[in-house]
Amino acid sequence: MAPDSSRYTSSAAYGAEFQVAGLPARTWREAALPVTARRWVEESRRWVSEKQSQERFQGRNGYEALRFLRRCGEWVTVAPSRVREDDLRTILSHVGGTAPKTRRFYLALLSSFLSAPPRLNEVVRHSGLKSAYRNRAVRVPVLPGAVRDRILDAAMGHERVILSLLAWGRRPVEVCRALVSDVDLTASDMGVRGKGGRGDVVDRVALNGTVLRELAWYLPLRARWAEDAEDDSGHLICRLEGQRLVGVSVAFLRRSLDRAAARAKVGRQSLYSFRRGAATMLRDRGAEWEDIRDALCHRSIGTTEGYVRSLKAAQRQPAVVRLLDVREAS
Repeated sequence: MAPDSSRYTSSAAYGAEFQVAGLPARTWREAALPVTARRWVEESRRWVSEKQSQERFQGRNGYEALRFLRRCGEWVTVAPSRVREDDLRTILSHVGGTAPKTRRFYLALLSSFLSAPPRLNEVVRHSGLKSAYRNRAVRVPVLPGAVRDRILDAAMGHERVILSLLAWGRRPVEVCRALVSDVDLTASDMGVRGKGGRGDVVDRVALNGTVLRELAWYLPLRARWAEDAEDDSGHLICRLEGQRLVGVSVAFLRRSLDRAAARAKVGRQSLYSFRRGAATMLRDRGAEWEDIRDALCHRSIGTTEGYVRSLKAAQRQPAVVRLLDVREAS
């Protein structure tokens, strides 16, 4: 049983009795906290444990989440289920840094924690604080159609498949996570694996003509590689590691783009510039926001609008002939 804290003038003196009794340091440190702060510690520990069982908040992410939620218990004097908008503002006033991205991240973390059972506190969603820390405009440059075509023409081997997927509007992480089983050439579509969580298929998107042409020669070659390898991870874009076929990283995509851009003599380009270029040209050619959102697998049109920046008239290329086609059919 914990000693009576009212007999001690400081938490250090209070903890000394626990140390004498040989109890773990964490036990007396948490016992020295106020009741509401202990509630934050106990509930956040259970919540993070549940998330980790779902393969989320692994490693340092789980530690940082626990650390932040424990500090919340020190900054406010109410239990998690009783947090109100004023308490949220108090918590945000203690968050280091002035960048909206930082506070937006902690708001999202708080929203997930507070709204989970048994708390069911939707204060973050109803407070309107998220609108005060909006996403900044994406600063990745738009890739003009002429530059994109020169890079695609200069690409060789698997670089052609990688760059055609990027020009189709896919995120780099989606290209890395794609599996051979996600591709259905008969239906001319492909499953897109989300950028967060466990990478499950979140949507199926129609393949454009350029990607279909590249996959037509690549998939049979990929099948021969699988026959010769001792083990196969099943990733669409893969590399040989010993006698095993394994997936690739975003850095691998980066190097592939750098090689193709160097051969095309267009300077260094960003992986995301392909995605922004596809979205921008679609909008310039009259595509509806809903169509662009679905093509890019965004949840909200607001996110899609942040991707699109009007090209100058001189940069507009007649390369897109239908939704996310990379080049005119030859």
